[in-house]
Amino acid sequence: MFHYFVGKINRYWNKIYIQNNQLWIEVNYLWKKSDWEFFIYPHLDDNKKTIVYFSFDEITQKTVFEDMLKINWIWTKTAFQIVQLPKDQLQKAIKTLDVKFFQAIPGIWPKSAKKILLELKWNFDLQDVQTMDIDQKLYKDIVKSLKWFGYDSDKIKTILQTYPEKITKINMAEVIKRIIGQM
Repeated sequence: MFHYFVGKINRYWNKIYIQNNQLWIEVNYLWKKSDWEFFIYPHLDDNKKTIVYFSFDEITQKTVFEDMLKINWIWTKTAFQIVQLPKDQLQKAIKTLDVKFFQAIPGIWPKSAKKILLELKWNFDLQDVQTMDIDQKLYKDIVKSLKWFGYDSDKIKTILQTYPEKITKINMAEVIKRIIGQM
């Protein structure tokens, strides 16, 4: 499997290939570079029994793509589309919980957009939580966010009160996953 490739982009019909003097690799690629070094993520497609390659211009894009694949409700094509969105717009949408921004991505429906946004909010935006009175702020943010997504606030509070560890920035993603799992 390939993870790094130096070559040129060629488009034939609706297929995109990266080629060098010896090899051609069919990839999913939406950026505009034509001759570059490419970072490639090989994904085993169990349905088609083949490897599908996703190509990125920067290693950071590939890393974010791999991190997104760890989140529930985000599949390879969805993660690939999200990674390509302008970084500042994506950060703003996550910060303001802009569900419509994510609904504009092909294949994401309203309920999925809410779930994805919640996951992204807590997995990629944790550094924005203020350090003053962190436990109380986290508690209120978790209740408010999950209530906004339609979860019962009393049940959220009960689960939070019985959580065996102290709730901090570090374990907040696990806390939210546990709450959603118990709903």
